[in-house]
Amino acid sequence: MLAKMEREKFDAWQTELLGRACIEHVQQQVQGKSRQVKMEVYKELTAGQRALFMFHVLHDHAHPSVAEFVSWIAYTLDHFSYWIGIQAGLRYFEQEDILHLLEEMKVVLEERNQRLGIQMSQISVLDLEEDPSLKEEASRLYQRYQELSEGTLLRIGRTIRSNPGEFVTLCDGA
Repeated sequence: MLAKMEREKFDAWQTELLGRACIEHVQQQVQGKSRQVKMEVYKELTAGQRALFMFHVLHDHAHPSVAEFVSWIAYTLDHFSYWIGIQAGLRYFEQEDILHLLEEMKVVLEERNQRLGIQMSQISVLDLEEDPSLKEEASRLYQRYQELSEGTLLRIGRTIRSNPGEFVTLCDGA
């Protein structure tokens, strides 16, 4: 299920934007669809596309704000197949620093949940306003995530340029 892209467009994309261009067609196929449809589409992807897709599952949801970062990490931990897929995707792109950061956020959430006797599914964006300690720790990790993800986007783009056949079918114009 490789998307077709003209060589000229492929070469013209900025490196940090190349990943989105290569996975956009997959995102459109699964957006708003059932878990079953998502799994069927996912199974058809190459290893590189899976890694790219799972990185964007994380990044597109966690990037906008610290509140979304916290709630999306909690969501992926509550839906463990997402968490595992994100980890695999980051390993594919050799992004150990982000993996460690996500593990740190996981520990923060698990310790808080244990102290309060709640589940991951009960975490809310409102928790940041009600828990100054959580807000401080999450803000620190979110800031670090923002810094690291810029390098990850560049790494992904370089990986795609080095291995285009894993991510896209290049064709001549027309």
